[in-house]
Amino acid sequence: MFAGELDIGDGGWWVGIKFDEPVGKTNGTLKGRAIFDAGGVNMGGFVRGEKVMCGDFPEKDILDSDSEEEL
Repeated sequence: MFAGELDIGDGGWWVGIKFDEPVGKTNGTLKGRAIFDAGGVNMGGFVRGEKVMCGDFPEKDILDSDSEEEL
């Protein structure tokens, strides 16, 4: 939703992400300034560009676990 320089931490370039679920820490604002519209409370976040992986990822099934043995 956003890519550019922001005054977060040491400053520099950041990416604004809109999440599908409320797992973020922002609604797209930073220090009272609207940076992007995340669509709701905790629906957005700011991360460094090197931490971003783009793609179309399937939802994880929280009940599916490789650590359990089938009986």
